[in-house]
Amino acid sequence: MADGLYLPDGTFRRFSVESLTTELATRQNAGLFLGDVGGWLMQLPDPDPVLRKRGEDAEVLTELVADDQVTAAMLARKYRVLNCPHYSFRAGAPDGEKPDARATRIYERLVADLERTNMRTLISGILDAPFFGMTPLELIWDFTAGWWHLKDIKPRPYHWFAFDQKNNPVFRGAYGWASADPKLLEPGKFVIAVHQPTYDNPYGLRLLSRCLWPVAFKRGGLQFYAKFVERHGLPWVVGNAPSKAERDEKRQMAANLARMVQDCVAVIPAGADVKLLSSGTAQGQLHEDFLARQDRAISKVLMGQTLTIETDGKNSLAATEAHKGVADDIADSDKAMVADVFNEICWLYTRLNAEDVVLAPLFGYEEPEDLSKRADLDLKLKSMGVKWLRPHFENDYGMKPDEFELEGEGKPVDAPSAPQERDADGGDGREVESGDERADFAAPSRKPPLEEAQERLDAAIARHLPDVLKADAEFMDGLKKAAGQVDTLEDFELALADRLSPQIGTTAFSSLLESCMAQAAGYGAAAVNAEAGDADS
Repeated sequence: MADGLYLPDGTFRRFSVESLTTELATRQNAGLFLGDVGGWLMQLPDPDPVLRKRGEDAEVLTELVADDQVTAAMLARKYRVLNCPHYSFRAGAPDGEKPDARATRIYERLVADLERTNMRTLISGILDAPFFGMTPLELIWDFTAGWWHLKDIKPRPYHWFAFDQKNNPVFRGAYGWASADPKLLEPGKFVIAVHQPTYDNPYGLRLLSRCLWPVAFKRGGLQFYAKFVERHGLPWVVGNAPSKAERDEKRQMAANLARMVQDCVAVIPAGADVKLLSSGTAQGQLHEDFLARQDRAISKVLMGQTLTIETDGKNSLAATEAHKGVADDIADSDKAMVADVFNEICWLYTRLNAEDVVLAPLFGYEEPEDLSKRADLDLKLKSMGVKWLRPHFENDYGMKPDEFELEGEGKPVDAPSAPQERDADGGDGREVESGDERADFAAPSRKPPLEEAQERLDAAIARHLPDVLKADAEFMDGLKKAAGQVDTLEDFELALADRLSPQIGTTAFSSLLESCMAQAAGYGAAAVNAEAGDADS
């Protein structure tokens, strides 16, 4: 057993087994242990910076969901995962091998236990983790006939749980930090979905806490904006009293104008002037921009961008596509979090019901292949001279043999019968004019030499291509990928040379290229000479 390591400078540094098998960078060793009160079950203070500055508990985050923009952003992010039905469980097996009987048995029983589980509701609860930091899931088991059955999986309120000084999850109840007896969670009883956890913050990154100030500013701005609209939304009634009017007459005129706002009727003294003035729109637009700024901040925090849930008609297609790409990346991250939670559940299910050597089932999202991209690749390859056969469309596109027909296929057309010989006069008693030319349908029509040479080359490729595809599927996959990255035939030839050269020797490779070039040149020269001969004749 090694008891040290050689450093880059050549010196040998010894170490002890204990130094490698124990933790050094802990809260206790760092001087952050808060004392002996509560022992090792002491709750770790919530390190969320926004909540700490406001002096709030994590439970306050549930109030933010009442905001319309917060709700819209949360649902938009959730729906990108909830509306994806392409997920499944599969039996565990080593890469490239089939699952054995024990792994298949575990998989089948797990799927049977989850048949009555509302997967959409369960996944929705898991997707709350990015907003509230974490989602604890309680596993309800039932031991029957020597087997642990998973009866139900229930998401629990996040603010009922905390972590101790060793980052172990504990149940603290509804009273939070006032709980005097937090309970350490039993192994196999809970699975916790945590969003971006760290050693300093095992509670996870809470996106809603980053929306506290935008929502607060928005609520205050709405109250002020409502008062502004109430005061300045209606037109102002301005009256000019006659210069000789007494004070009592002015007061009476003001009272009449006040009633005019409600009744639209007023009695004005002779010589008085009344005008209706409206407030400018600059102040109102200022408040609109302020509220829109808070909505954009909320969308950026919860969705990573803004254009997938709000538009103002001024955005370009490129900007919209870029924002959609950000939303797709976040959806992929959420799917990975869901998969991690279910895979942990599968692991617990397997460890409770089978030996350690049995592989647990796996959960995953499987996006369907984009057939439009494959079709674009096929078009590029076809433009380079590749001729596709039926197995390509049946295997890669799932098309049935009777659903399509390749170019040039179909029943061959019978050649027309040769015409009967006729007399010089046409065989019908009429004299044939000397200048009358008749087509000889019995003689086969000759194709141009270049076209004939190309058909021979295509036929040779068609004969050998199926065997090549079967012999090296991996090479053909790389060839398709290379074809999708080039634009010209010359670039494709260089890419083909790069892929062939590592697999055969230099001499063999040179011979192969020389043979191919010679054959191609021979075909071309023969076809050109034949065509030139036809032109001379």
